[in-house]
Amino acid sequence: MLTKLVDYYSRIGGNKYEDNALNVLTYHRVTDDKDLLRPLHLTTELFSKQVLWLKRNFVVLSLPEAIELSERNKLPPKAVTITVDDGYRDSYDFIYNILKDQGVSACFFIATEGLEKGFLWEDEIASVVFNAPNQLATITLDNKLYNIDTYRTRQSTVAELTERIKYKSLIERNREISFLQKQTNLEQENQNIFLLPEYIKEMHLGGMTIGAHTHRHPILSLEEDDDAFVEIQKSKLILEKIIQEKVEYFAFPNGLYRKDFGDKHIEMVKKLGFKAAFSTNWGTLTNFSNDRFKIKRFTPWDETELKFCLRLALNYRK
Repeated sequence: MLTKLVDYYSRIGGNKYEDNALNVLTYHRVTDDKDLLRPLHLTTELFSKQVLWLKRNFVVLSLPEAIELSERNKLPPKAVTITVDDGYRDSYDFIYNILKDQGVSACFFIATEGLEKGFLWEDEIASVVFNAPNQLATITLDNKLYNIDTYRTRQSTVAELTERIKYKSLIERNREISFLQKQTNLEQENQNIFLLPEYIKEMHLGGMTIGAHTHRHPILSLEEDDDAFVEIQKSKLILEKIIQEKVEYFAFPNGLYRKDFGDKHIEMVKKLGFKAAFSTNWGTLTNFSNDRFKIKRFTPWDETELKFCLRLALNYRK
């Protein structure tokens, strides 16, 4: 019954899924601790279920296979592929192992500064706020006061500061994080919550695709052109050294076309020899020649098989 519903809703508007259409799913973090859940986080239980639902109701392809078939206009009906952004440790501990157990491949887009530091810039914000002294009830940034007197207010402050600082250039971002650290007398804890090179190599040898995601995860449209090019290039070179093969796929940080990146950044990606690049704009890939360097993706979140599959089926119409 569900398969028939998926078929029906995928076709509304004209058999679109049969017209060389690809749904590219985006994941970020997966955890086995519900207390650590944040936006874009899934539990291991839900992620495992979603992979099973995909296998049961769609045609799950590796990214290289999906790109090749799309380029040749040979995608099967209800084609999907899985991508995972950023490169946190749970990509190995949970996501990779779940995929491997279910015989499914995915592409992992990795921001390579995390390989050097063990974390990314937003983790520094979380560390400052959550580890601030209990007697410190507020912190300030640009004359705005942020409450951190309870765990809940610290959660909301982390979310607000992350969203605010995200849309700063790398220079401004580092300056504002440093300002927060000085108020609390805290720097990022010496912890590694990121992938290690040996994990990336194992994942690659285990059938996963490794993709680049810049080095420091900036908003490319806020950086000088030379700096943006280096950010893309550096992540590619670091990852190629680890896996000893070419890295052929790229995901734009934050990823909204004409906001976070533009046509000049697409030209950089082409110049560096990538085969395809991905945005975070919602939709389906149906015209490979036009969209191969700004491929739309889809973020799943539903917790029942019916809603998950129908929402994904309807995405073929976008």
